[in-house]
Parts: sequence; C-alpha cells; structure tokens
Amino acid sequence: MNDSEEPPIRTWPAGREMGDDECIELSCVACRTHWRIHDRLRGFRLRCSCDRWLQIPGTASKAQPANLIANGPDAHLPGAPRERLRSQQQTTVDEHGLIKVPEDAGDVIYTAMPTDAPLAPGAMRRASHSNRTRWTNRTLLEFVFLMAALLGPQLGALLLAENSEFSLLLPFASLLSGVLVAIIIAWAGPYGRIGLRGASHRHIAEAVGVAAISVGIATLYMLMLKRMSPEAESGLESLTESLGFVASVFVVAVTPAVLEEIIFRGMLQGRLMALFGRSTGFIVTACAFAVVHGQPAVLPIHLGLGLYLGWLRERANSLLPCMLMHFLYNGTLVTLTFYPPEWLPG
Repeated sequence: MNDSEEPPIRTWPAGREMGDDECIELSCVACRTHWRIHDRLRGFRLRCSCDRWLQIPGTASKAQPANLIANGPDAHLPGAPRERLRSQQQTTVDEHGLIKVPEDAGDVIYTAMPTDAPLAPGAMRRASHSNRTRWTNRTLLEFVFLMAALLGPQLGALLLAENSEFSLLLPFASLLSGVLVAIIIAWAGPYGRIGLRGASHRHIAEAVGVAAISVGIATLYMLMLKRMSPEAESGLESLTESLGFVASVFVVAVTPAVLEEIIFRGMLQGRLMALFGRSTGFIVTACAFAVVHGQPAVLPIHLGLGLYLGWLRERANSLLPCMLMHFLYNGTLVTLTFYPPEWLPG
C-alpha cells in the first residue's frame, strides 16, 4: 500500500454501525487497516485481515461491562483467565455459576478462550474453529486421563493377579483409582469440582425414589435376560461370593457413585454442554456412560440411568443427588444379590 492511499476501514462486529461513543478505534501496523470495534469487546484479541492479532484495550468505563473471555499475553497462565473471569461474576455468570459469552460479541469469537474456565452451555457454539479445536482436545485429554485413572488400577490387578486373587485386589484398586481421579480433577479445572455443592431436600428425596424405581426396573430386566439365557452367570454374583458384602458395596456402589459422577456428570457433561449445548451435551454424556460400562446386554439400563442422572445434575445444580442415586441403585443390587428375598427367583 502506498503512503498516499487511505487505509481501509473495517468494523467488528462486521456490518454493525456504531457511534463514536460506543467504539474503540485501532489501526493494524502491518497492513494499516483501520478498525472500529464495539466497546463491549474490550480485552479481546482481533484477527486482522492480514492475519495479524490486534490486542483490544481492556480498560472500560464502569457503565460498560468488561470482557468475559480474557485473553492477551498471559492467557496461557493457569490462574490468570479464571481470576479475571471470577472478578466479573455479577454480570457474566448464569444461575449455575458458569460463565456466559456476551450476546453481542460478534458472529464468531476469535479471541483465545481459556480452556480452564467453566463456560456455560452453548458458550463454544460461536467460537472460532481454533477455539473449538482447543476445547475439544482438552476435553478428550481430560477424559482419557480420567478413564485411565478409573480403569487402569483394575486392569493392572487383572494382569498381575491370578483369577482367584483378582477379586481380592479390587478394593485396593478402587482406592488407587480414587486417589488418581482426585489428582487429575485438581489439575483439570473447575468442571470436576463445581458440582460438589449442597442440594435441596426435594432433589435428595427424588434421588431416593428414582433409585428404588430403577432397581425394580433393572431387576425385572435381569430376570427377563436370565429366563432367555438360564446358563448365563451374573458377574455380580461371583464378585459378591469372592469379596463378601462390605467389600462388594465399596467396590460396586461407593467407588462408582463418587468417581463416575465426578467424571461423567461433572467434567464430561460440563465440557460437552459448553461445546454442543445443554440437550446434546447430556445425551452424548449418557451414551458415553453406557458404552464405557461395556455390557451390551444391559446397555438400555445404563443409557436410561445416564440420561436421568444428567437431567438430575442440571436441575439440582449439584452432583450430590446423582451420587446418592447411583450409590443406592448399585448398593441395592449388591444387597439383593447377597441377600436375595424369598420372592426373587434364583
């Protein structure tokens, strides 16, 4: 471009007319493009038409909200984005304590959105391809690490022990899984911890009632499967015979209720909802929950439980009713296996 030529003028959001009192003016030093940027985008970065990133000043007047998705030179630091985001809680979080993206932030958000911030459902829908890729990669990385922590100790026990000793090692493998999951959740960010808050008595009572109904449905379903295949042996029956009642409850009810709810309804559901929206996020989470259990015969039961637990998590704004329902459901099945009532066919 010759020095005598007027630099081009562009606006962001594109095509939006703005008065002088509601916009910021910037010029790209590389291509000399002049930008008029809405004041609500303070603190964001803007990608110029020449592919150079421009930092929009972050200082705003008290009358105008500050930027929600912090970025700049310190965006890669673990604590910085979360601290800036938390500082805006009065104007930027929803009823669940999750961070919302500004409604008028433009058609596509190019600013670097921090992957360690608790974003609200659908927040990533208008994110750029690079932002969505980073968010997806972080989600997959956390999920793989958490599943390795949950299942790795059990696989190790299976490989190292004889068949008769495997069951005896399961309680120790469950303890190790709990320690590993806690370490990963401490590193991974807020989604695994944000649901560890109190819940209303109404949702606690609902969890108890639905657990009882679910046990009845699962029992009838299992009786139907057993009638169709009488020679099939339940893995739960052999486990309770090897471990005894208390250890079986710990391995089958306590550990899954806590760890699986943190992993699926905490971390995975929160991240998938931010990426795909509320409904799709918890449906995909429920499918993952059912598939990971690896029991095709009872896949419908696990899928139904996953859908209900995801829905309960959203309404209760807490993981505690989900943990309670999961514990009561698994624990009751262990109890019925160990102490079968007279009316239950053998």
